[in-house]
Amino acid sequence: MPRTLEPVPMDEATDWSGHILPRQMVKYLSIDCIVRVVIRNTDKGAEAIYFKITKIKDGTFWGIAQDTYRLWDSVGLPSGNQMTFRKEDINEIPLDWQPMRFQKSVAHLQGQIKNHGYALTGVRSATL
Repeated sequence: MPRTLEPVPMDEATDWSGHILPRQMVKYLSIDCIVRVVIRNTDKGAEAIYFKITKIKDGTFWGIAQDTYRLWDSVGLPSGNQMTFRKEDINEIPLDWQPMRFQKSVAHLQGQIKNHGYALTGVRSATL
């Protein structure tokens, strides 16, 4: 049976520090923004991978897998390869890594960031 790669939906998105973000921040994402998505491989488990968004259309994001914090490819999606995902699959939006246009557009939401969340965003478990 061939391996299948699929994004894992998340209940919440966090910033790089694990603080829970207002869900409406996702609507401000645009090309060149960086997000983290947990990708499940039906054969090998899962990995939280950063993606640089290259296209958004009809609620689907296209992103290029980045090598940020990846020691090796553990699911069969090499850095530099493209994958699609949806807003509910976004695990993390590292706010300080975003283009200035994104940071300015979400400034009014900063007060809604919860002062609690998860210690390690990359290993936060989902329904795997």
